[in-house]
Amino acid sequence: MSRHLRVGRIGALNMYPIYHGLERATDRMSFTDGTPTELNNALLRGELDVSAVSSVAYARNADRLSLVPVASISARGALDSIQLFSSVPFERVETVAVTPDSATSVLLLRLLLGSGPPPFEMLDGPAQDALRHVDGVLLIGDEALEGLRRGIAAHQTDLAHRWHALTGQPMVFAVWAARAEVAREAPDELRALAELIRGAQAQYAQQPAAVVDAATERFPVPREFIRGYLGRLSYGFGPAERAGLQRFLDSAERAGLLRSPAEPHRVGLMS
Repeated sequence: MSRHLRVGRIGALNMYPIYHGLERATDRMSFTDGTPTELNNALLRGELDVSAVSSVAYARNADRLSLVPVASISARGALDSIQLFSSVPFERVETVAVTPDSATSVLLLRLLLGSGPPPFEMLDGPAQDALRHVDGVLLIGDEALEGLRRGIAAHQTDLAHRWHALTGQPMVFAVWAARAEVAREAPDELRALAELIRGAQAQYAQQPAAVVDAATERFPVPREFIRGYLGRLSYGFGPAERAGLQRFLDSAERAGLLRSPAEPHRVGLMS
């Protein structure tokens, strides 16, 4: 009997082109919506079978997860949806309130700030309130996009742009992974999901306007903004994305930020 996969679905605009392409496959899977952090935890608790997960969550739990090496959420330059809003220039930031929703973005910020990272605290209220007592606030996804539209701080730093300027490589924020036992018990279902994801990528590449139109109906954002934003994202997982992810995880490991159980060589599972 085939397995009905429980699939995590990031509810933000950045993943919509892939999930839009999967919506017709509800006979094979059921979706659970959540933030990246919520879905990472649900997958590790066994409440999901497969999901897009943050790059850091995959690396830290590579012994418990099996990569579905067909897709990512990546950017080669400015992305807009991973932003440090600050009252001082980036180089002078000393204290930061960070989103609880993305471990990868928090780790990326630590790397970009360099040695001796400033004190981080968890953001637990409106960003503008936090900016009264910290230098910067890290926001992701739709909250970051809204912050840009509203101009909530004197300075904005796009972390994906800063990473690309520093390394010349794309920043890979998320990959797809299944629990290791699901990969053993339901390989045919995972292969079928991989084909559906490839189909969603192809559909978006061939008919981007249709996907943008559908996103406009779902998200309260102007169509032209959605078109430009999605155009800055990459959903592939080819050699450039693999190299960028390797660079990011190697940098995190050298800085002592990756933390076990994952070992640096486990990134080789992505081949």
